Amino acid sequence: MPIHWVASVVEFNVGLDWVCNRAIFRPSDFAVWTTHSRRAPSDWISSLKVAYLKRLEYQLKQLVYHNRDGSFTTQANRKKHLKRFARELRMLGYNQMHVRSLKLKHVHALIKHWQGAGSSIGTQKNALAHLRWWARKIGKDEMIPKSNNELLIGKRKLIPAVSKAQYLTRTELKLVSNEYMRLSIELQQQFGLRQEESLKFRPSYADKGSHIELKGSWTKGGRKRSIPVVTFDQRDLIDRIHAIVGQGSLIPVQYSLKQWKKKYERVLGILRFKNLHGLRHGYAQRRYRDLAGFESVFAGGPKRRALDSNQQVIDVQARLQVSQELGHNRIEITDVYLGR
Repeated sequence: MPIHWVASVVEFNVGLDWVCNRAIFRPSDFAVWTTHSRRAPSDWISSLKVAYLKRLEYQLKQLVYHNRDGSFTTQANRKKHLKRFARELRMLGYNQMHVRSLKLKHVHALIKHWQGAGSSIGTQKNALAHLRWWARKIGKDEMIPKSNNELLIGKRKLIPAVSKAQYLTRTELKLVSNEYMRLSIELQQQFGLRQEESLKFRPSYADKGSHIELKGSWTKGGRKRSIPVVTFDQRDLIDRIHAIVGQGSLIPVQYSLKQWKKKYERVLGILRFKNLHGLRHGYAQRRYRDLAGFESVFAGGPKRRALDSNQQVIDVQARLQVSQELGHNRIEITDVYLGR
């Protein structure tokens, strides 16, 4: 392939060096093409145009790579969402974008597209969080309004009508024959951990005697937190985990996190234990009862408006403590777990 053919390929105002460095292609690729290729210049024009159109996707991938804040799961979700944004923006006709050209009109276009596709309010808000991260990383923090109302995104209904609390008996737990999986589920029940937190749990680091400490890389949002050990069952569980995993975690050494999560979810699906988030709800309600001295609304206790002034103070303190132990740090979120 003559070198002047390659030069003709990049006449769409990009430049060979820019395409190589910014649109995935490497200079060494061109050396191979000039030596071995029998494809016509029109084929290379098509290939390079595709790369040019996908440059935003590539640049966002690089942005995530160089800004690794949050847990591994948060980073993976962010990368997936940003890749989708690039594809959607290209589909909506924004073909000339690069990573720093994000504007409010693009945000509005994406929201309109999501709403037209029937995305739930919760899905839209989660996606918007990743858009805000993108804007923040390119120095446009104030571009996207902080209020979702200004973006015409409604409020989602978070508070369920009835309690979602779950509790697995010893008989039910014995149905999970794999000891690593069973211990992970017990952690979710005894300490209110999220699924991934319970899988990454490493007792040699987490066990501090009077409390357990979770690393930021284990948790949602990358926020480390501690949870007190107050019952015999909690202490017994941690000791059993020590005996099984030693210095390791509740992910067997021969598996990656991704592989083990897949196996874990498949086994739980077979046992019809598919969604165990209710174990966190159960933990929150039991912990609230211990802290407040009376049951939460969802567990049959009095509604907030029926509490006297002293009980209201106790209620606020207990809810704040429960929120912190669950890793939320917002008292409002406890309404989802405890009712109001």
